[in-house]
Amino acid sequence: MSKPVRSPTEVAQDIIRPTEEVKVAIDARTAPRADADSETWTVSEHEPPVPRRKILAVVSHLQPNGKHEQGCVFVLLQRPPRIQSIPDEYVVEHAFPVLHNFSISMAQPRQTTVDLSSPPPGSTFALDQPKTELTVTIKPGEDTPFSSVTLHTTDTQGLRLLLDECRRLKEASTAETDDDYDFEPFAWIAPYVADHAVPPLLSSIPPDLRKLQIPVHARLSPASAGVPGSDLSDVEAIREDWLRERMQKEIFAVGEKARLKIRIGTFNVNGKLPSQDLSAWVRDQITLPASALIPPLKEISPLSIGEDRKNPIEEQLGWCLHPGNTIPSGIIPPDSSSLAASSDSSASGATVVDTISEDTTVSDQPPDVPEDPSDPDMLVLGFQELDLSAEALLYSTGTAREDNWCMAVFAGLGEKAVLYEKLASKQLVGMLLVIIIKKRLRPNFTDVRTASVGAGIMGIMGNKGATAIRVSFTPSPSPPASSGSESRPTALAFVNAHLAAFDEMYEKRNVDFHDLCKRLVFDYANSGDDIASTGSWYTPAAVPLGIFDADALFWLVNLNYRLLLPDADVRSLLADYELRDENFRVLRRFDQLTTAMRSKKAFDSFIERPITHLPSYRFGSGMLTDGLGYDMKRKPAWTDRILHMTSRAVVVKQESYTSHPAITMSDHRPVSAAFELEGPAVSVAEYESFMQRVWREVSGIEYAEERPRLRVTPNIIDFARIGHKRTVTRTLEVANIGKVPCAFRFVSQNFAADACPSWLRIEAMAGLVLPGKKTEIILTAYVDDAAAAQLNLGNARLEDTLVLHTALGRDYFVAVSGDYDRTCFATSIAWLVRLPGPVRALQAPSDLLPEDKSVNAPREIMRLINWLMSNGTQTDGLFLTPGDEELVLRIREDLDTGEEFSLEVTQNDSKTTLAFADTLLRLLESLTDPVIPSSLHAKCAQITSRDEAFEILDQFPVVNINVWISLTAFLHFIGQRESYQTKIEHLIAIFTSVLLRDDLNSLMPVSITGKRNFLRYFIG
Repeated sequence: MSKPVRSPTEVAQDIIRPTEEVKVAIDARTAPRADADSETWTVSEHEPPVPRRKILAVVSHLQPNGKHEQGCVFVLLQRPPRIQSIPDEYVVEHAFPVLHNFSISMAQPRQTTVDLSSPPPGSTFALDQPKTELTVTIKPGEDTPFSSVTLHTTDTQGLRLLLDECRRLKEASTAETDDDYDFEPFAWIAPYVADHAVPPLLSSIPPDLRKLQIPVHARLSPASAGVPGSDLSDVEAIREDWLRERMQKEIFAVGEKARLKIRIGTFNVNGKLPSQDLSAWVRDQITLPASALIPPLKEISPLSIGEDRKNPIEEQLGWCLHPGNTIPSGIIPPDSSSLAASSDSSASGATVVDTISEDTTVSDQPPDVPEDPSDPDMLVLGFQELDLSAEALLYSTGTAREDNWCMAVFAGLGEKAVLYEKLASKQLVGMLLVIIIKKRLRPNFTDVRTASVGAGIMGIMGNKGATAIRVSFTPSPSPPASSGSESRPTALAFVNAHLAAFDEMYEKRNVDFHDLCKRLVFDYANSGDDIASTGSWYTPAAVPLGIFDADALFWLVNLNYRLLLPDADVRSLLADYELRDENFRVLRRFDQLTTAMRSKKAFDSFIERPITHLPSYRFGSGMLTDGLGYDMKRKPAWTDRILHMTSRAVVVKQESYTSHPAITMSDHRPVSAAFELEGPAVSVAEYESFMQRVWREVSGIEYAEERPRLRVTPNIIDFARIGHKRTVTRTLEVANIGKVPCAFRFVSQNFAADACPSWLRIEAMAGLVLPGKKTEIILTAYVDDAAAAQLNLGNARLEDTLVLHTALGRDYFVAVSGDYDRTCFATSIAWLVRLPGPVRALQAPSDLLPEDKSVNAPREIMRLINWLMSNGTQTDGLFLTPGDEELVLRIREDLDTGEEFSLEVTQNDSKTTLAFADTLLRLLESLTDPVIPSSLHAKCAQITSRDEAFEILDQFPVVNINVWISLTAFLHFIGQRESYQTKIEHLIAIFTSVLLRDDLNSLMPVSITGKRNFLRYFIG
């Protein structure tokens, strides 16, 4: 069934914005020319070209003052039909302002030379047009940059109306002078012809992932009250973020989802050839016993490649291929005359496997090997140190080692190997990145690109560096038989890197990361037809793409980041199985990659699941090792990592992250992670149609003559009582009462201040509101430890003014206030002992007691210890089990107000006791300075006897000594109970991190085991 043809007026009205009106619109066409290929499209090679429909329209715009009407003649050009289900789409080819020098004329009627009663196939011209054809000539004027245009039309009546309307608008324009305008004439035309008239979200290139991780307000220009900054660039950023949010909520979130299971692995093979079953790594299967090893593969020398090529399968992996067996796709059979998967013999060769060699007999999925829902759809495997030979740095070693490892991977897939084939690979000396996919999904993967960069010797050699592959995944249409409804593709990028080794190369690794990010550029794709001829926004872009130009980016790498702690500490913490979880948390805090991410020196905004497996490096073989098998000459470390970053267009759920200690052929253990990527299965037609419609609502903000107008209510917000770590919310309503879309942002009162105070959080620091619409912004008062540390020392009355700036408009002011409830949390011991009474009763900081009249220990800490000594000594799990949040808040309130504890303890009431213990632990954690001064931590860690431990107490401040003795005495007391004999080490580990707090910024951290030993002298 053919689609109904839309009238010219309907087409024109669909393109223009609400601020304009279509007066007249008629069908037209260009006079035939020899170079008119761009004005036709080919339906098929067996049919003649079809003319692209044109529409001539007069569009009127009434200025905001209601006095001035301006007109423009648009020539609209039809885009080629990309998909049958997509309605006709048009672009503005010409826009001629109707001014005093504008003219439009009609030629004398003549008999048509084109029989429109029999239009070419696919033509959208109406069949009932008269056969008389008129020539229309548009002359924009000699003082304009536009050229004259000549069109033909058969709509005689419509043309007369169009000429009349042009005459009327020209007379109105001639009667006015420049003095009549307080705005720029014809600025409203710009959105239709400007370079950015195409919605940015329709680009085939995803935006840089790094930019998307930064909130939009942080990407805007510097501004403050009365100093707006660069409003035009701010509008672009806010508008694009608003479009992305609309797309996410109205299309992605509610439509069908496409899911892709991705298994990612990284393995530093230390120059070894595969000699063990890899099934645990490639498919989470239990590894074969040590006796079931792959027979050792023959060592390959670059000087004997020809010899090796004689029989690559029979000689090296003949045990897994038997006569009659189906050969997995991607594995070259013994009788193959060449390794078809190899694209070249260079050490940085790239392979993209589209089809299997004709000599290879490969069957489709056999009925006795069904797919399992847990099977990965995509395997992405990165190898490092594939070849450690010196020759590899100087000349080619071919792809023999790649073939060996790929065969071992397919062997590890077992009976499921027949379901998979290799999609692509990229090798640079010892680094190899391979992508293996399910055969049935092969048509879904397109636009495969590769890249590699050396960062080794002299910063360029390939012994260190990275390889990368980028691929587009297009979900199959639903239902599968549906035609003309291809889905929007998702771009996936994968990086396999190997960075500098050794502890001291931390900064070099950070620098190399940024260098690789800049230099890793994917090969150009074939440009194909451009959008002008195909109409497709998703043809492969003929531009260089970086690794961040994707919807999801994965790094599967040997980053070589190490642990900052002393070697003895690392081994001791790893060996203590009973404290494995607590010790892992400590080790992760001192992991160099974690430090780099926390300080934003490298891998900023990447996501890594918390590590729960033992370090994957460095294991010994035939050398001196510790009890866990680690080489005594190399400190264990989590060098092999898998990280990712995504846009809001996809959701990535990580299902596992582990190492595989049973695979022992290398000094590294392979690491794997399983992900499920969920993306929208939205058709290109639906996506583009929605985006074009929404874009028309906001595309002309920069050119609007009318200033944006908002109503911001209320302009005074009182949060009443604001407590420490207690949220109080209020709502601010922003309504657009003007006629143009309005982009807004919160700015600071002056450049020296922040846009909002430290105790306030604004849900949307920037946004966009359409005319007649409103948005609610949630304001949340929340005082964390950092804010409380400042507020406890200042005025309890909180007052500030928020400045909401409208782009190209005015500022609005909102007064916010509240009364802060001071707390004993997030303060120091020295400050607490100078309180004249409960902290809540303190009127001003000047009311503190003089230092010589301070009490000998903080009342709040002593109240909790005394209560626990009287009521909690028989309760199991103190400090080990979190307390009930509501009970903890009640206890805190009693501490701050000085009231008697309102909670009563009944027999066998562990819930209340656990809440008191948790409150004490939280109070100690929140102190701005640890109980043991940081300057003494190194000395404490070096103590070797109980007597020395007590002697060093003389160097503590007196009030700290009192807290220390009271607290450790209580811990010692409960530690003597039989039920705590196996938990005392847990208490020591917990309180060491609280009382002798780690300095994460130190380049030489204090020994963790030394600090624990010091605490053990008091409570052990």
